[in-house]
Amino acid sequence: MTDDPFAPIVDRKKPRLRVVANASDLTNVAPIPADAPTPPQHPLGAPTATWIYRDAEGRDLGRTHRFDRDGQKEFRPLTLWRKGAAAPTWRWQSWPEPRPLYGLDRLAKRPEAPVVVAEGEKSADAAQRLLPGHVAVTSPGGSKAAAKADWSQLAGRHVAIWPDADDPGDKYAQAVAAALKSVGAASVVIVSLSAAVVKGWDAADAEAEGWTPARVADLVRAASARGETTRKQDAAGGKPRDKAAKAVRGVEAIIGLVQSEGVEFWRDAEQNAYATVRVRGHRENYPIEGRAFLEWIVRVVFDAGLTPPNTNTLKEAVVLFGAWARFDGVEKAPIRRSGRRAGKIYVDLGDARWRVVEVDLGGWRILDDHDLPIVRSKLMLPLGEPEAGGSIGDLYRFLNMSGPAMKLVVGWALMALAGKGPYPILMLNGEEGSAKTTQTKLVKGLIDPSVAPVRALPREERVLAVTSRHSHVLAFDNASGIDADMSDALCRISTGAGLSSRAMYSNEDEHTIFAKNPVILNGIPNLASRPDLASRALLVKLPPISETARMTEEEFEAEWSRVAPFVLGVLLDALSCALRKLPETKLERSGRMADFEQFVEASASAFEWEAGEFSEALRGLRAETDAILVGENEVAAAIVAFIVEQPSRRWRGAPSLLLDLLSQRVTEAMRRSRYWPMNATALGKRFDRVASVLRRQGIDVEHGHSGSRFWTIDATRYADLAAANEASGDT
Repeated sequence: MTDDPFAPIVDRKKPRLRVVANASDLTNVAPIPADAPTPPQHPLGAPTATWIYRDAEGRDLGRTHRFDRDGQKEFRPLTLWRKGAAAPTWRWQSWPEPRPLYGLDRLAKRPEAPVVVAEGEKSADAAQRLLPGHVAVTSPGGSKAAAKADWSQLAGRHVAIWPDADDPGDKYAQAVAAALKSVGAASVVIVSLSAAVVKGWDAADAEAEGWTPARVADLVRAASARGETTRKQDAAGGKPRDKAAKAVRGVEAIIGLVQSEGVEFWRDAEQNAYATVRVRGHRENYPIEGRAFLEWIVRVVFDAGLTPPNTNTLKEAVVLFGAWARFDGVEKAPIRRSGRRAGKIYVDLGDARWRVVEVDLGGWRILDDHDLPIVRSKLMLPLGEPEAGGSIGDLYRFLNMSGPAMKLVVGWALMALAGKGPYPILMLNGEEGSAKTTQTKLVKGLIDPSVAPVRALPREERVLAVTSRHSHVLAFDNASGIDADMSDALCRISTGAGLSSRAMYSNEDEHTIFAKNPVILNGIPNLASRPDLASRALLVKLPPISETARMTEEEFEAEWSRVAPFVLGVLLDALSCALRKLPETKLERSGRMADFEQFVEASASAFEWEAGEFSEALRGLRAETDAILVGENEVAAAIVAFIVEQPSRRWRGAPSLLLDLLSQRVTEAMRRSRYWPMNATALGKRFDRVASVLRRQGIDVEHGHSGSRFWTIDATRYADLAAANEASGDT
């Protein structure tokens, strides 16, 4: 039995004793047999600490005790010895040379892990806790006994040496580095300690001072290669002296170094592969096939003292890392600017430290370190750090629109930050000089600033799919119209759907990108001519700005940059409010954007809005949008004009007859145009597109069949709804 109840279970047969010859009659007995005598007590009394040395199978080899007396610390090794054929006895002396390392058991359990060598057992245990991605070991006997240890167990391993911050520590590090090179360590670096630390400072002191694993990982990563990476060559022939030297070249060297950095490989639902790495005390996430990860590998290789790899070597390594991510990695949902996890909302500040804002029921805070799967593109710019104490009125001063429309824009911005769709599509219409582009840039920059804040609306779904990966908010400027295919694509991207794009380097494989993004469009004409798109859109009309009220762009940006952090703080307050009140928020009635309406209503008190105030603005928008759709749709406008002239506001008849009656109400040019249905079947298809709009206007249409097809149009609700809308100021 061992003294440690948590020691690994090994073969219950009596272990073979390792007997090492000594210069005298005494021989060291290791591992310690189960029938060994009880260890004695030292004359110095009870030890203040004890470290048990174990072999690769976890068996006891002996121990080192620490004694503190009169402000001084003393160390005494205790090992088992036999003289001749006599029974084994304990002796207060160290092992014979070469002495075993402390930590051989954990070294054997993790044969691929990088190694950190600390000076002393206490420091080794602290280093193990601070560097969980490494295996921490040390040698017995203090700083002057490094050469007496058996370092052969570290052949082929990547090793960082963390010495004490003093002259003996430096000598210990140099001795260990020399020994490791001689046994064939894959690489050896010595941690450079700042002159600011106190003399004798070590891993145990770092732990006591509250150093985090991330900070320690950066310390090791930045280790200066005072001991060069081992590349053992025969002095005469220039050939490698052993197999260990060959194992650290090319792809294998890259793999070892990347593993030593504690990189995490993972994938998303679309099987895109990512790597999470540590950079200057924080985590960063890179697509494995992306340029940023390749450059990070090159930097790690260079820092280790190796020649940067060529392109083919890098590609081979990246293919392997991608396979690890896709087949062995955890699946995560990437967060681009905004996302959710465990009921909390996270907003990426986009700064060099990769900080995020965490929002929960209790408020919001900035996290300096986290493990979120934040993913960025090179187009993303930092958000200004949010400030508390502002009001939504700070934003109103910069919006060129009416009061109800301002609420709609605020609601859109809040939903864009919420980390979860579906998202409404914000459409800004106005004549020349109404600041459409400026307003678009302002709203996008508040949520998702970018090197390219606005761009032209793409003509192909493939381009839209790629664009969705480079920004959270998609902002399209000066759109002159939206065709049917792009209208459908925008509808899908706002609610979340797969967009097709041909796979790179392939003419056959189809690559589907799942996208769910907030969208802003601006243009002079009405952009939501199709009802399906209009039902997901917030149409905001911008009035022209007079010359006396217009500011220069420089003045506008200077004033906005001053208040933007406070506006962001208000939106974050509103997100927290919405999370708290969402379960109790009920809507009297809901349309297609019910999720959006409910979420913004739950946040109303944060904006000092009355309950139902946002819903009223949304209903007003819907009524205006429906009126625009009816007015711009030739078939819908003709149906409304026809039915309101009927004495009972009801009509029943064949669809072919209805088409003849409607055709009499339009011009000859319209009847001959492609916008007018040529037969009853085409009329039915055109009507289906606007049926929901007419229904909201109070015009119901039913299709029937009694020997022959007929339609029933009922507009008895039309006058009541029109009067109600006029009374409420919606129209």
